[in-house]
Amino acid sequence: MNFFESEILKGKYFPLKSRDRLRATMVNLFILAGVFIILLYAYENLTQGYYAMLVVEMFIVITLMVAYLVFPHYVNINHTSYMILGALTFLIAMSLVIPDQDPELSLFWLASLPIFVFFFLGVKKGIRWSTNMFIILLFIPLFSFVTGIKFVYEWELLSQIVVGYLIISYVLYIIESERSSYEERLNVALEENKILFKEVHHRTKNNMQVIMGLLETQSFKIDDPKYKKMFEMHVDRLKAMSLMHKNLYTNHSYEEVDMQQYLEGIARSLQTYTTHRISTDIAPVIVDMKIAMNIGLIFNEAVTNSIEHAFNDDEGEIDVQFKHTGEQYFLTIKDNGKGFDTTKTYKSLGMTLIKDLAMTLPNGNVNIDGKDGVVIEVYFSLEELK
Repeated sequence: MNFFESEILKGKYFPLKSRDRLRATMVNLFILAGVFIILLYAYENLTQGYYAMLVVEMFIVITLMVAYLVFPHYVNINHTSYMILGALTFLIAMSLVIPDQDPELSLFWLASLPIFVFFFLGVKKGIRWSTNMFIILLFIPLFSFVTGIKFVYEWELLSQIVVGYLIISYVLYIIESERSSYEERLNVALEENKILFKEVHHRTKNNMQVIMGLLETQSFKIDDPKYKKMFEMHVDRLKAMSLMHKNLYTNHSYEEVDMQQYLEGIARSLQTYTTHRISTDIAPVIVDMKIAMNIGLIFNEAVTNSIEHAFNDDEGEIDVQFKHTGEQYFLTIKDNGKGFDTTKTYKSLGMTLIKDLAMTLPNGNVNIDGKDGVVIEVYFSLEELK
């Protein structure tokens, strides 16, 4: 079903769950179903000798197939809709005046036309098209009545068909107007929520900056290097969290975070405090806000630990990678420092945070190697969340 919707109905060219994708798949489904039905009746007209209507139906089939082939590379969905509507209008008009094997088919197309018009063109354009169609249909029984020429149906029945089309169009106009009004109100509410979320994340970031400023001010009054460093590390953690909220409101996404922008922002912030080179190779991945927060804190802790403990007086290098294969994600922080013995137990808040935060990730796991420098590898998977 996914292949049919994505490839045959050309849904792959439009964003998932968007109205344009729905319209595109419906347009192409309408074309393919219409071509199939028309070909069946064209075959009957061929065998029964109704060649005039056969020519009309083959013209319509060719028009619909051209519309299918050129969409969406050469014409957009609105132009394609006009091509289909024009072809169906012509088919309906001809089926009312040209005899064929099964003239009742025109009533099927006549009933489906208003649905197509209001769904794909909207209320305003739908009214204009339906009005033009009403005038065309009204002309046929009037012409039959004035001239006395008999078409497929008597002029009395043709008049009833025109009135029926008008009633169907009016009912669909009411339905589409209500739907459009509801959609407009929903869009307004959505925009208001976006503004609210943006303001919340903006204020959260500002509040964190106030807290960081208070901690930094307090650290200036502390003479003991040990406790002074503790304050600075807490400021770095708050800064990593603050950058995520900044990423959320600047990118107009309130649930997902651009990890490339987020992690590189943390790296630039940490680089200002050290002469050791921090290099990053971050894939442009979008993840959930909660996952991003934990990844950012792990990143901050691991790089901060390398800056503080991995090197002596010489300058070192810290390499960070964040990649993914399908739904499998990998964060690697590596330095070329002196390393440490991972078999021993250390009272390190940083390492404890890294391990605990890694376990909070979906299917998360962490591997730490301290032989030739320190390599911290964090794995997690989003497969079960899909």
